[in-house]
Amino acid sequence: MIITPSTLKKRRSPQALRNFVIEIKDSVRANYEELRLGIQKRGLYKEFLEEIVPLSLFAPLIYPESHEIQPVLGNQGYDALVFDEMGKEIDRIEMTIPHDGNAAVKDVKLIVDRGYGQFKVGNPGDDLNAIFPYVLDNCRKKAIKDYYDCTLVVAIEPMPPFKSFESQYEKQIKVLVSEMTKIIFKAKRVFLFALPDRVIKL
Repeated sequence: MIITPSTLKKRRSPQALRNFVIEIKDSVRANYEELRLGIQKRGLYKEFLEEIVPLSLFAPLIYPESHEIQPVLGNQGYDALVFDEMGKEIDRIEMTIPHDGNAAVKDVKLIVDRGYGQFKVGNPGDDLNAIFPYVLDNCRKKAIKDYYDCTLVVAIEPMPPFKSFESQYEKQIKVLVSEMTKIIFKAKRVFLFALPDRVIKL
């Protein structure tokens, strides 16, 4: 496997973390067996794709380049530590990507079996509306837990808005944010992160 625990857990600046993720993705795409493992989220690819990839997009938007991000593997209640230029821990990050798990499993099986996933037909914004229940359900579950020393990041990956439908996209995001703000989190701070670069503090 191309990725190892030691390479994943290495401290890096926000941009160095992003560069590391890009390098890994390029290496995996060039290796058929690794690509299959990645598609199926086998081994460390689950943590890599669900935690470190979105973390690598989020960190450069929030933390200065003088800081270092250290991914943490396991079930300890946070996915990364953040250190300032003096090496002092200043933050912990918990990443979560709400999604339809059953649909994702079926899609992966199709990709592995035939080389491509499901075709979906709908109206602009349908994909964003479809993930709302998963986001809110995930947030309610997270709200029960204690994240007082953590930055909680709720990441979503909707399709980019179609041309001339940007205002509809913005309205949908505002609705989601409005619903999320009704939930009381026990966290230092909470962000909605619409990949790849939209960060909204709740």
